[in-house]
Amino acid sequence: MRHRCPRWFDECLWVFRPFVRWAAAACLIFCTNTAMAAMADDYILGPQDILKIRVFEWRPSTGTAFEWVPLTGDFSISAAGNLSLPIIGNVPAAGKTLEQVSAMIGERLQNQVGLQKRPNAAVEIASYRPFFVTGMVATPGKYNFSPGLTVEQALSMAGGIGPVDANVIGLQRQALAGRGDLRALQAERLELIARQARVDAILANATDVTFPSELTSELGQPRIAKMMKDEQALFEMRARSMETEIDALNRAKLLAVNQIDALKAKSASLAKQIELANKDVGSVNKLVQQGLTVSARQLGANQNLAELESRNLDVSLAILKTQQDMTKVDQDIGDVRNRYRIDALTEAAQLRDRFASNAEKIATERDLLRNLEVRAPSAMAALEEDKESYGFITTINRVIDGSVENLIVSDNDPVSPGDVIRVERREQTSPAASVGSNEEAAPGAGRRRVARAGE
Repeated sequence: MRHRCPRWFDECLWVFRPFVRWAAAACLIFCTNTAMAAMADDYILGPQDILKIRVFEWRPSTGTAFEWVPLTGDFSISAAGNLSLPIIGNVPAAGKTLEQVSAMIGERLQNQVGLQKRPNAAVEIASYRPFFVTGMVATPGKYNFSPGLTVEQALSMAGGIGPVDANVIGLQRQALAGRGDLRALQAERLELIARQARVDAILANATDVTFPSELTSELGQPRIAKMMKDEQALFEMRARSMETEIDALNRAKLLAVNQIDALKAKSASLAKQIELANKDVGSVNKLVQQGLTVSARQLGANQNLAELESRNLDVSLAILKTQQDMTKVDQDIGDVRNRYRIDALTEAAQLRDRFASNAEKIATERDLLRNLEVRAPSAMAALEEDKESYGFITTINRVIDGSVENLIVSDNDPVSPGDVIRVERREQTSPAASVGSNEEAAPGAGRRRVARAGE
């Protein structure tokens, strides 16, 4: 059973509630300022830090605090690590705390002007030196530091990991188109190499196509295997086509040879007949002279001889024509070989031009993609086809004890002025490796030194 508080206690609590809220707010502000002051006291100064300096001297004779106006204002630490101050000159500040710089300014002024008592120098940080974010972020660049800044907050100032700008969509579209064109050009190049191997085999009168190792090493890929098979088939088909034409011409030549042999045999037979006909004409002429036969028989013998001689002349002309046809067949065989060779030479010239054009286009596409990687690395990283094949690792280049060290950091690790935060892509080879990398960069896991610069 719950006990109810007295009415007067509730009324008192209602009256003092504003004062309780004010006290809590005041306590929070006090704690925050105390923490900020502690951080400023421990802060190690460096180049590009801007300090707000005010120097006062208490003068008992007048009972007033005298302000050294030339030494009052905002002063920046140079790249050499010095403060250039009026009256006292250069004061080394890099690597020192605010308290040390304050004491040094007072001592320098006391010694410079011969004061009996050291003046009081109030030194506080007007503006911290910037930090830098680079790598796989949306907007790499220089950013102003504020106390208590964490790695996650710094990356959010740089737009986070990955593209957020609307223009990145256009860049990604260009990159996708460029990568597609580059793959098409590389495939075309492999096709040209296969065609060149076929043409070289034709020009060398080889019996088979010898493909270069650039293709044979990729024989396991179906596309490459099919490409080589098609070129080999085309080579064999053209070779068969040429041999078919040549075989047809050779058969025609063989028929002509056989025809010539037949005509020569016929010519020999006609020659014998002509010889017998001449003897018959001579016998008939003697009989006519002796009056033993009529002239009609003499006319018949002469006509038979003339017919045989005419037929022999036709056979000789047929032999000459057949020999002429044989010569043309030989010429046609040479023309067939030359035609296929000329076709191969023409294709080789075309391949040279296409190789040159292809190489130029590939170089152009690679330059365009490289330019996109420089302009928008995070946008390019987001286009990876396998999202599980890589992760991101965040490192900080920080000056520690006068040397630059590279630290692996997590999201909740603090950022210091002058830090260079770099986000890089890291390949993940296995799930175990991925788990190990997450453990390294887990919140609260602290920082791990990677390597000292210059080692």
